Amino acid sequence: MFCSFAGSALAQDFLTITPGELRIAVTRASSTDPYDSQLWIRKYLEKFAQEQALQIVWVEVPFSESWLLASRNAVDIVATNVASFADRQSAGASFSAPFLYERRALRIRPEDQIRYIQISDFVDSTIGVVRGMAAERDVDRRAVPGVNIRRTDSFPELYEEFDSGRLDAIAEAEYYSLDGEVIPSHGDDIVLIDHHDLTPGSREESVFVVSDASLNLLAVLNQFIAMTRFPL
Repeated sequence: MFCSFAGSALAQDFLTITPGELRIAVTRASSTDPYDSQLWIRKYLEKFAQEQALQIVWVEVPFSESWLLASRNAVDIVATNVASFADRQSAGASFSAPFLYERRALRIRPEDQIRYIQISDFVDSTIGVVRGMAAERDVDRRAVPGVNIRRTDSFPELYEEFDSGRLDAIAEAEYYSLDGEVIPSHGDDIVLIDHHDLTPGSREESVFVVSDASLNLLAVLNQFIAMTRFPL
């Protein structure tokens, strides 16, 4: 089932599920939006695969429970921007070193800045979340009575509802490089408010989830992360 050793520019050898291929799960395989974290992740892993002389096979999946795909050997790497929560660990897969971190925030329209400052201001208003994401657990924990929560299965669906006026805010994140620099994820037509850590005093770090059956791939990927700043 698993391939022979693949040559590595990092002077290590490793196995992948299919010889010459690197199967990677993402939530969007074709985004061209420079503000999309999935585009940053894709470009980063494209560089990794190029250095290892591997052909990428993108596997587009819903975010919810996507981290389980590596433990089931459906993919070599899950790259759906998974936070390193203990309840997302599973036998048969391992977390990589972190490549970015996030702080929770609410996306609103610029004209609503006077009306909304923090989550308690959304009584009788609607905040949208994607099922299974850290933003959902954050809003569920912090929302006061009277805040309406709309759950969707994907960010494109969520953004469509926001753009059409059916949502007053979107629960998402501000992204940061590991050295603390903000990674731009929106233009001037968007405002993020109510910045906070999901767990006070602790960074919410994003990782790749790597199949343990892809022998030594984790070590090679971690070495790449240590040598290659995210985003490119």
